[in-house]
Amino acid sequence: MRYKYDYSETQIASLFTVIASVLIIFDIFYAATLNIYVVFILGVLLSAMGLNRFYERNVMKHLHVDIINDEVRHYKGESGVLKIRIAQKGIMPILSAELRVTAGNDIKFFSDQALKIRQQTETTAVFTVLSKSETVIEIPYTAAKRGVSYIVDSRISIPRIFGFGHMDLRQIGSAKHEIMIYPDKFAVHNEPIKFKIAQGLFKNNESLYNDPLLTLGNREYMEMDSFRDINWKQSARMGELQSKIYEKTTYTEWLILVNLRSESVFAPPENIERIFEKLSFLTGEIAKEEITYSLIANMKTFDKGSYFRIDELNGLRSYRPVLEALSKIKTVTFTIAFERFLNHVRLYEKVPTHIIFTGETDALIDRELEYFLHRGITIYQLNDKGLERYGKNTGTVKAVSR
Repeated sequence: MRYKYDYSETQIASLFTVIASVLIIFDIFYAATLNIYVVFILGVLLSAMGLNRFYERNVMKHLHVDIINDEVRHYKGESGVLKIRIAQKGIMPILSAELRVTAGNDIKFFSDQALKIRQQTETTAVFTVLSKSETVIEIPYTAAKRGVSYIVDSRISIPRIFGFGHMDLRQIGSAKHEIMIYPDKFAVHNEPIKFKIAQGLFKNNESLYNDPLLTLGNREYMEMDSFRDINWKQSARMGELQSKIYEKTTYTEWLILVNLRSESVFAPPENIERIFEKLSFLTGEIAKEEITYSLIANMKTFDKGSYFRIDELNGLRSYRPVLEALSKIKTVTFTIAFERFLNHVRLYEKVPTHIIFTGETDALIDRELEYFLHRGITIYQLNDKGLERYGKNTGTVKAVSR
């Protein structure tokens, strides 16, 4: 971390500077005879001022502050320690200095001194580092909620050992670190909710699906067909829209669609954090089964108009990336209505074999989901009840045990 010195002179130091200047002027211009004790005090003051300036100019030249554990991962509710190393590679010691650290309230320092309205957590630590040595400050905290926390500000107050007051160092730029808090991995058990991916129930290796890379022929266009499947050359030749016929495949791929918008407003659903906790558990079970899956949220990223996504995860090694993705999703952000989002998925995304979507539905969302059902895609809904089969009036598969 880099710091800038905010210079400020104390009132006492300013007063002694004025007194010393007046005495020197009287001695030079008015030939005043100063008492030997006054001359001694004046010499001490001038020496202290000179040493103080020398200390101010040199103490920061070789001062290095950095975060040792710059990438930390926690589950919600776990405790951790932020380790900050302060090294003085020069000859100027730092005695009883104070470090004030401010971070986002995704974590909470044990000795939190921040105001709640600031949505931050703040604490202070006192340290001493001698010349050509270093010290490590450990600041304990608790992972308070899902998200990513950063040190947004830090300040160091160093006593002037040859003068009065303190030197105030202000952090410039960002601290290159992050504390990532995953959704609570135990939440799905606490209700209690029991979920198990059963062979032949969720992953059916005997089912046949379309492989868009293998085209067999063409047929008349149907309303539920995607625009991507239209054969435009054949349509122009026949005078009516023609859709491609694909080879069948047994490859299974899941698509998880996260709805960050509530039913009628731009605010996120009230249970969105619980949904994230269930997704944390659910994706862990999918990873154990080594099912390939992707996750997309209806949150705009402003990167060429795309949505927040993470693609083609598979196996236990994929579990950490998806947990990081769930931690980074912001619930208060620019989102698209879920029915419009489903329309985008239908037109532009790779056709999966299974879809899991979060939240509740309405008439517009149901109409969009019907297109996927007509294409033979198995759909599941993840909500407060758990994981349920969507689109079946009878024989609904539930993943909740009460």
